[in-house]
Amino acid sequence: MNKTAIATIVASVIAGTSCFGYFTNVTIDRNVDRIKQIDTHQQVKQPIANESNSFRNIKVTSQSVAFVIKGEASVFEGTFHYTVKQGEKVIVENFGTASIGGPEWGKVEQQINIPWNKMSGHSPLTIELYEIDQESGQKVRVMQIPLTIGSDSNSYKNESFRNITVAPVSFEYSIKGEARLHEGTFNYDVKQGVKKIASGFGTSSIGAPDWGQLEQKITIPLESFSGDQPITLELYSIDQESGKAVDTKVIMLK
Repeated sequence: MNKTAIATIVASVIAGTSCFGYFTNVTIDRNVDRIKQIDTHQQVKQPIANESNSFRNIKVTSQSVAFVIKGEASVFEGTFHYTVKQGEKVIVENFGTASIGGPEWGKVEQQINIPWNKMSGHSPLTIELYEIDQESGQKVRVMQIPLTIGSDSNSYKNESFRNITVAPVSFEYSIKGEARLHEGTFNYDVKQGVKKIASGFGTSSIGAPDWGQLEQKITIPLESFSGDQPITLELYSIDQESGKAVDTKVIMLK
């Protein structure tokens, strides 16, 4: 074989190798691009859990438990005072009125909201009912009652109060954040496990496409709770065509 023929064969082999390498690289690059496209497509198909396009910066800003005092009072001008304490710490302090002033016995029905964020530790809660002496300005005829979430049905009495009962009636949650919704309307469900214990709706300060301010108080009757299952809040909007809940945001509640 002459040199010219050998050179032609070598050149053909080199050219073939180069072409093979070129086509191989193109095939690999195309496969990589295809894999990237598939991966990107799959990522779009799998949204992050509990991420919502309609709600953001949602926080439970405060919580309280409501107690109701019922009974009778014989107090000057019908005015009585109360203080809720945890140990020696004052949590709530205010006053109420009976249906009629002393010396008659007037009806008492007073709701007291006790914020969770003012409580700390595990010291028991107590409520003090009393009058304020008109001359000295001091507390007089003080009645102390333990506050519990149990089924305490005891009644209490002294010179100014009688047949007094105190019972928890509801929990209240205050929700704040931002929402981007059609006409600013949102719905909510509170669930304990799978059981719905409260539901309702509210409106943000402005409708979509802008982000409006959301502020909602949710009250749950104590009788709705059962057992120790976790409590969740679901915020969502209603699809205008299907009428179904969409874009749900789930938040654990204490």
